[in-house]
Amino acid sequence: MGRLISIASGKGGTGKTTTAANLSIALGKMGYKVCAVDADLTMANLSLVMGIDDAYTTIHDVLAEKASITDSIYATAYENVHLIPAAIDWEHVIRADPRKLPDTIRELKSQFDYVIIDSPAGLQMDAMNAMLSSEEVLLVTNPEISCITDTMKVGIVLKKAGLAILGFVLNRYGRSENDIPPDVAEEVMEIPLLAVIPEDPVVREATLEGVPVVEYKPDSKGARAYMELAQKIAKIAGFKAKVMGS
Repeated sequence: MGRLISIASGKGGTGKTTTAANLSIALGKMGYKVCAVDADLTMANLSLVMGIDDAYTTIHDVLAEKASITDSIYATAYENVHLIPAAIDWEHVIRADPRKLPDTIRELKSQFDYVIIDSPAGLQMDAMNAMLSSEEVLLVTNPEISCITDTMKVGIVLKKAGLAILGFVLNRYGRSENDIPPDVAEEVMEIPLLAVIPEDPVVREATLEGVPVVEYKPDSKGARAYMELAQKIAKIAGFKAKVMGS
C-alpha cells in the first residue's frame, strides 16, 4: 500500500507547492509511482508548476460528485509521476465539498507508492481537511522566526490529530544574513530537519519556465537538495506511522 504524505506549513509563500512538485518528481526519478494532489482548493498552483494547465476534470469535480477520482488523474511529462489538478475558478470552488477530501484521497493508496498532497497553509478548515487526508506530514518553513513558530504550531496540532510528523524542510536558506540557522530552527521545531533548500535563483527560474528544478537543472544546488530530501523520505516514510500505530 502506498504512503499518503501531506506538505504543510504555517504561512503561505514558504515554497510548499514547489516542494510538493520537486519531491514528487524526485521520487519518480527513483522509480516510485507517484501521484501529486493539488488539495489547495482556493489557491491552486500545483498544476502550473507541473506543466498541466488544461485539465478538464479536477479534484473539485470529484468533491462535487461530478466525477470519480480516477477521472481526475493525469499523466505528467515526468517519469512515474501523475497529477490530480485543482480548478482555478470560483464556480468550482463553491461546488466542491472539502470535507470529502480524506475519503477521496485515501482511495489512491492502492494505486501509488506515494501520494503527495499539496495542502493550503495554516489551520483553517480547507487546510485541515487536506492534511487529514494524509497519514504522514512534511512541514515546510522559511528561516524566519515567525514562520518557524507558525509552522511548529501546525505540527503540534497535526501530531495531536494522530498524524506522523516526518520532519521539516528549511526552505530558501541563505537569502538574508538574519536567517535562523538550521540547528536553531531544529531546536525550535523539536522535530527532525530533513533538508535545507538553499536560496537558489535557478529554482525561481525553473518555476517561471513551468518545469520543477529537479528536471530543469538537476545539477543545481536546489535540485540536489530536493533529491536528497526524496532519498530521506524514501527511507523513513512509513516508519513513523508504524511507530505511531504501535
